Amino acid sequence: MVSSTFVVALLSLAGSVSANGFGGLARGGSFNFGCGFSIKEKASHEQKDWCSGAGSFFTDFGGSPLCCSDKTRQPPKHENECPFGWSKHFKTDCCIPPKEVSPCDCGEGYTYDKKTHKCVKAGGKCHGGQWWHERSGTCCDNDWQWNPPKGDCPPGKSCPKGWFWHKQLKKCLPNGPGSPEPGCGDWDDHNHCCGGGNPGPSGKPQGGKGQSSHQDGQQPLNFPQTDLDKMYCPGSLHACTVPSALGGEWAYECVDFATELEACGGCLGQGGQDCTSIPHALSVGCEVGSCAVYTCKQGFQANGTSCVPV
Repeated sequence: MVSSTFVVALLSLAGSVSANGFGGLARGGSFNFGCGFSIKEKASHEQKDWCSGAGSFFTDFGGSPLCCSDKTRQPPKHENECPFGWSKHFKTDCCIPPKEVSPCDCGEGYTYDKKTHKCVKAGGKCHGGQWWHERSGTCCDNDWQWNPPKGDCPPGKSCPKGWFWHKQLKKCLPNGPGSPEPGCGDWDDHNHCCGGGNPGPSGKPQGGKGQSSHQDGQQPLNFPQTDLDKMYCPGSLHACTVPSALGGEWAYECVDFATELEACGGCLGQGGQDCTSIPHALSVGCEVGSCAVYTCKQGFQANGTSCVPV
């Protein structure tokens, strides 16, 4: 691509990005599950074929490469076996994320086991018919799923989806094991409810290089960054995959969707347009994410977005 603002970030760098804390009590974070080149170079030709498409990536499974792609994903067999939105690998039977940079929420009462790549029940000393809720330090009754001791939240307070206000304990608790983590932006860790005035999760990948600032002239509101963009690209640039010379590997090119001629308005194959491929055009531009045609070859004239016969 012809751009003065691109940066290439090889996937082999992903192994240096920390994912400490995923599966714990942190809320709203996304984590990089990619692995470094030293792991990916162990992949067989068959594995590289599975991971040869855009959006595919390798993750580290016990020191060996594990391909995450449409060719290797299948639905989980059991409830609460994998984090929300994840799949099972069709050969190893472990859980794999939908994207290289993904959230990892196993649900309340569960935690992510980094060795088995599966969700497991959290520990805790509770009596029979109860389960341990680590976030609140409470033994919760199993029958709350059907008959919760529900009360009214205090004024200005509320409970997250899948949670209820316990009328005796005076805090929000999950309906049952597997309820999603608190998703409200003002979750109060002290009083265990929404409406505490605390800042919500930033959405920025843990250990990533995302920045909230943007370059002059860019349109961050028109083209918001994804978690993957924030992980690999500075400012408000966006990560588009391009084949590398490593065979079965992919690299990211950081582009400005508002001005990039060959990825105007988005990555190619994902809604973007290559303005340089407009038929019969001599000079073109990318203006705020839309291709503009300025001049055309002899016998054609520009109508703003294309060349038409005269």
